[in-house]
This record gives sequence, structure tokens and C-alpha cells, in this order.
Amino acid sequence: MAAKVTPPDLSHPLVHEPPQANPPEPTTSLGPLEHLVGTWTNQSLSRGGKGGPDNPYSYNLMPLPQSQPYSPYGYILKNFSYYEEITFTAIHGTAPNRGGLGTQVANTLFYEQRVYFAEGPDKDKLVHAENGSWLYMTGKQQNIGPYGPAVEPSSRAPQTVYNLVKQISVPHGNSILAGGRYVAPGPAYGAPTIPPAPYTFPSGVNTSPYLTKLDNPSDYQNPNVAYTKNPNAPLVEAILADPPSSYIELAVDTNLPGYAVTNIPFEQKHAAVDRYFANYWLESFDAGRTYTQLQYSQTILMLFNLQGVGQVVFPHVTTNTMRKL
Repeated sequence: MAAKVTPPDLSHPLVHEPPQANPPEPTTSLGPLEHLVGTWTNQSLSRGGKGGPDNPYSYNLMPLPQSQPYSPYGYILKNFSYYEEITFTAIHGTAPNRGGLGTQVANTLFYEQRVYFAEGPDKDKLVHAENGSWLYMTGKQQNIGPYGPAVEPSSRAPQTVYNLVKQISVPHGNSILAGGRYVAPGPAYGAPTIPPAPYTFPSGVNTSPYLTKLDNPSDYQNPNVAYTKNPNAPLVEAILADPPSSYIELAVDTNLPGYAVTNIPFEQKHAAVDRYFANYWLESFDAGRTYTQLQYSQTILMLFNLQGVGQVVFPHVTTNTMRKL
């Protein structure tokens, strides 16, 4: 009999930025990203008791290639709820990009993330890990010489169309660079309106597994058909259970000019990531003074080469609701 999995300790940050008195960790220079600094986990909400690791407001829509005779469809589903921990840290400085006539400044957050099964035979086991950075892009005049502080009088602060960047490193062998913007409607705007997840079932294959409730690890897993149809549904349920008073929305996408995804050769052949896009909602319960809830919906489009079918686009969607420690 296999030993019982030990649940992870979610009470400590995954990473620590080395302490340094001068320069201090930046705050306001990070724009909306300053509210991410800290550690976020799945926690029970104030109403209803749901939201913690055993009953999270989350869902993972995960397709996997599976050859016949083990799957008549050429793929299986491994859908499940999950919980996670993610720590964001601000570095003691910035990453300026000199352009000769002006400087673009990357105000930077590093992050470390771990994701665990909340149900099924592998409950509490690690299912995903990644790290990366969020950048808030601003502009300034260019320094004279390597350190300044004088600036070139004729230089101009560059304007950035997409002032948010997310850089992701995934140990499957994928690197993702996505750009975007943020929207801060104001402290009296109320809770966000989260639309259905923007995805469609794959075409050219039998999609009956998406519409059939089943939790059988030897075949395919689809424990919640309603969530499979709309993985954003648990986000809406969390808002209804405990409505925030205001929010900031961050949106990034690799399908913008100059952004891209790269995959190692094995993934290029069998399950290449073709596109990544995501929406994050930082939510406040005190009219924007603090932001203590983080929700997200992210979609990865994967290209599977299925036997007898060819290349098919499969969506991999993950959604979660977390609170700051």
C-alpha cells in the first residue's frame, strides 16, 4: 500500500528577497503590480466555508494525448480542482533598457508557484510548478554615462503600448512571453463581471468526454461537466459568496506583436504550446485600500498530433481564487 501523501505547508513564502535597507524594495513604481507582493494561497472565504485546499474555487481543464487502444478518442481528459501557493517578490532595483534616445524601465516582480491536486487519487501531490516575472513598463530620459545621474536633455521617455509583461518558465520545456495592459475602474466600481471562459471544444475529434461526468483515473476524468463547459464558473461562485467592493484587472496575451511562445523539440512534436492568454483580477473588500483576493483565468492553446487525425488545437484552462496570507 502506497504511503499517504503529506500535504504541503502553505504557511510560509516560497521565496524571500534578500533584505537590503538601501535601496529599499520598490512599491509605487510597480504600478498595479505592487498589490501582488506577498504570498497567496487557497483559503476559506468569510461566507460558506468554501475556498480552502479541500474545497477550492478552482478548476483545471487538462487534455492529454493518448493513443489507441487506450483511448478511442486519441486523447483523454484529466480535469480536477486544485489548490496552489504563489509568492511575488519585488527586487531592490529595476531593469532599464537603454535605447539611445530614451530608456524603457522594467519595474520587476519575481514569482514562484506550486500547484497541487485538491481531489482524486493524487490528492495533495504536486501537479505543476513554474516561476517567472511580471514587469510594469515605464519610460524615462536616458542617463549620460554608465551611471548618471545627469540625463541627455534631448532624450525622450519612450511610450509603451502594452505596459504589462508576463515572463513564464515551465519545466515541461516551455517559455512564454506575454504582453498586455491593466484596467483600474475605481474604488466604487464593485465586483468584476467575469464572462464565460473564452474557449471552444477542439474540432475534428469526438468531444463526448467533455460532456460526460466521469471520475475514473484509468479512463478519463471529468468530475464536473458544468465547470468543463465554463471553467470560469467557480470564479463567479466565489464572487457571489463574498463580493469584493473594487478590483484591478490585468490582462496579457502572447498573440500580440513581438510576443511569443517557445517549446523544446519533444513538445514541438507532440504537445506544443501555441498561445497563452490570461486575465487576473486583484480584488479589494475595503474600497481599494488593500487588495487581498486574487482570481485568474488563463488559457493555453496546445497543438496535439493525434494518430489518424493530424494536428488538433486543444484548450488547457485553469482558474482559481486565492487570498493573501
